Amino acid sequence: MNKPRDNSLGEGVYFELESYAGFIRRFAAIIIDFIVLLALYVFLSIIPLLSLSIDAIHEYEGEPDSRLMLLMIAIAWGYLVILKPSKWRTVGYRMTGLKIINTRGNKPSIFTMTFRLLLWMFGPFHLLFDLIWLSVDSERQSLRDCYSGTYVVRANAEPIGTAPIHLAYYNALGYSFMYPRVVRPKVPD
Repeated sequence: MNKPRDNSLGEGVYFELESYAGFIRRFAAIIIDFIVLLALYVFLSIIPLLSLSIDAIHEYEGEPDSRLMLLMIAIAWGYLVILKPSKWRTVGYRMTGLKIINTRGNKPSIFTMTFRLLLWMFGPFHLLFDLIWLSVDSERQSLRDCYSGTYVVRANAEPIGTAPIHLAYYNALGYSFMYPRVVRPKVPD
């Protein structure tokens, strides 16, 4: 007798294992995007100095202007939340040939991408945990990808099928964590 399939969370897509972004590609994309944002910050920091005289530059204390910081936060948010899942992608994603999708194979929402960014900025995950988890996960998802319901795959990757989405449970440090995960069908031996 066959057990009924639980599709209460819907169906999601899955890919060939080679289509998921590995450690090196993802790390390269992170470094490239960091360099792009840093270069933009330096450029925006220099613009006010160009209008000052040499004496004013020597007197300049070098503390960042709060308006510049707010502008950079807005630019970084737009770059990492709006541009990254778009068809144009970030410089890092374009150079490494990656794209980000949700579990259903669509472009993630602004809310999802903002949540994903906040998980990295304010914890509980950071780059080291993300990259360690990524290297042992079967679909090469980082922790923040798991909890935001996203996958980073090669830009030309096509799904090879759909499967039900179930909740994955993990217990760590006295906490119980769960997140939605596409459960690919078992390959017969």
